[in-house]
Amino acid sequence: MLKTILIDGPMFFMSLCEITLIVAFMTEKQSTKGRRVFCTALALFLFITVNTVDYFVVDASNASTALQAPLCFLTAFTYAVYGMEMNGKTAVYCTGWAYLLTELAVQSVMSVLSGLRISSPAIFLAVYLCITACGYCFVKKWLSGKLRFNNHYRVGREKILVVILVVVVYTILANYQFIFWLLGSEPGNQSNIISVFRVIVDIACLIFLYMQNSIEKSQMTERELDMLQQLWYRQQEQLHISQENIDLINRKCHDLKYQMAALRKLGDGREINDQLMEMEQAVMIYDSVIKTGNPVLDTVLTEKSLYCEANHINMTCMADGEKLDFVEKVDLYTMFGNALDNAIESVMHQTDVEKRVVQVAVFQEKKLVMIRVRNYCEEKPVFKNGFPVSGKEDRGYHGFGLKSIRYTAEKYGGGVVCQAADGYFVLQILLPIP
Repeated sequence: MLKTILIDGPMFFMSLCEITLIVAFMTEKQSTKGRRVFCTALALFLFITVNTVDYFVVDASNASTALQAPLCFLTAFTYAVYGMEMNGKTAVYCTGWAYLLTELAVQSVMSVLSGLRISSPAIFLAVYLCITACGYCFVKKWLSGKLRFNNHYRVGREKILVVILVVVVYTILANYQFIFWLLGSEPGNQSNIISVFRVIVDIACLIFLYMQNSIEKSQMTERELDMLQQLWYRQQEQLHISQENIDLINRKCHDLKYQMAALRKLGDGREINDQLMEMEQAVMIYDSVIKTGNPVLDTVLTEKSLYCEANHINMTCMADGEKLDFVEKVDLYTMFGNALDNAIESVMHQTDVEKRVVQVAVFQEKKLVMIRVRNYCEEKPVFKNGFPVSGKEDRGYHGFGLKSIRYTAEKYGGGVVCQAADGYFVLQILLPIP
């Protein structure tokens, strides 16, 4: 029985390899001990079941061997959905890749072992385990990263159709009857031409899938850059509008202060004096303008501080704006605008007004300018690749805002660091001083 399972048929190797590769394709995620036990038990159950079915149902002397590939594909897909908790589209895509990689390994290894006339089950088992481990490392360390975009498998309708088409085409081309028809005659028993043909077709299918994914990633990167550029132009327009509005408000408030002082000298009535005091409080915006030494930084901080005041948000600022004179106006407005928008959006969800706190700091540290935006955050966001992942509770910490900040910081040779601790979320932008 052991010889039949390990040597006479490829089901043991195929099922072992495909399930292992599905695990390798899975992105890193936190899991409980109970979940890990369930995944291990499910993998063992599927592995034993498919090999048992193969042993009692599949007969190598007839066409029933055609059932082996669909059985392995179904097993790997089931484990991807219920074990690795992939959605349907991602499971089909990863299972397609696992199926083609497994076929490549099986055709190569089985041909070599049979050519060397090895008949020891222990050697077969050792080779299977070694090749499976190498396949796991290859997928985990390199291939899965190449197939993901921003740490996610972006699998749409077109991608699903392509992977299904490629799997179907390979299955048809790898069929014995098709190969015999292509050759015009049946090859001898000792010929490896069938395995060689399958390996060539398999490699071609894998290259096609990889190229299709690379082209899609390039297109998505171009679209993202286009959107960031559009946002940059919008920020440029917003900067001009904000500067004009704040300058206009400041001039009007300045004039009104002197006019009210003149009116107070003309009238002694208490009612007139009370009305003038209310008017003075209304135009206190002139005295609340933030002065950092950088006109652009003054504009964006004043604009956001007015919004914070209207929404009962405590925004404090300690900034040496002159240290940022080397940054272009729109880039400076974009970085601070997006950073403050994210922080404000986060604290707006706080029902406790005392927790609506946003702190801004700009200072020099050695040969670097440090920009730090700190805000209260009750729930610690989940981080991947150093940045918070998107979530309904953390909408202010993802999307094109952080991407735009990172893109702008990298433009000046700097970087972005995000941290969450002690109930606060901290965004730090480091820019080297030229």
